[in-house]
Order: sequence, then C-alpha cells, then structure tokens
Amino acid sequence: MKFTTQTFLVLGLLLACRTAEAVDWFLAGREGECMPLSLLAKRGADLRAVKSPYDLAEKMRAAGHPAEIKEHNAGSRPAVEVRVPSRNLDVMFVRAEQCSKSGPRK
Repeated sequence: MKFTTQTFLVLGLLLACRTAEAVDWFLAGREGECMPLSLLAKRGADLRAVKSPYDLAEKMRAAGHPAEIKEHNAGSRPAVEVRVPSRNLDVMFVRAEQCSKSGPRK
C-alpha cells in the first residue's frame, strides 16, 4: 500500500480531532465558575449530548445553522467560544483542568 502526503495529512487531522474530543469540557459561567455541559439541554433537546465546543459547532452546522468557533488562548484561562447567531447561542467552553485551577471570580 502506498501512502501519499494527503493520506498522512488526513490521518493527522483525524488524530488531532480525536485528541481534542478526549478532553473534558465545561461551560464557563459569568462569574468564572465551571458549569456542566448538561445545562445546554435547556437551550434545546438537540444540545443534550454535546461533549465539546467542536461537537456543538458540528451539530449546529449539520442542522443548517452557521456556527463560529473562536479560540481564546491569551490569559491564564484558555477558552473556546462557540457562536450560533441563528439560535441566539453564544457559549464559552473551558477545559476541566482550568476549572480545578481557579475558583469563582469575584
């Protein structure tokens, strides 16, 4: 079997996506607290099984809603924002290890 550069690129992207999905995510609250992803279900039953910001964006795009992802890496608490204007949805995700490092902001 002959492997091409494209094959390695696709495999690399798949592995990168898989690694991103292996991270535990939480929603960032207004006061800096971490909240479970299950709260998304209040915005719609289709959001019940969301596991990551990338999963949310993929589900929204599959349902025909344009979704924007913005990674915020500056500062001490990296986060990923997902905006879905057609659903009036704008949520910030943080990784689980960020939740244990900082308590609620005052």
